[in-house]
Amino acid sequence: MTQDKEESRQPKLRHRDGLVEVAVWERDTEKGTVYNTERTRSFHDSDGNWKKTHSIPERDLLKAARLDQKAYESIAKLKQQAQEGPEKREPRRRQRDDRGR
Repeated sequence: MTQDKEESRQPKLRHRDGLVEVAVWERDTEKGTVYNTERTRSFHDSDGNWKKTHSIPERDLLKAARLDQKAYESIAKLKQQAQEGPEKREPRRRQRDDRGR
């Protein structure tokens, strides 16, 4: 895959709580669709620019664990919908964080 295509790829869905996010990525393989997750935390660097890290501080571990569980449940639902076929799929909705912002 070229760098342009890789940069333009978006996750299948995201779950966010505050600064912690879990993204679910979908990839088609010879053996079918597989899902991977990426957990990140946003922060400001010393210049005030937004950055992301994979390091999760102690204070955010429970948020991260809850988001991991939501991602697991979302993946299970995606797999179930794939087995049922496209006619039973729900419309894609934007995932909201637990605070309902």
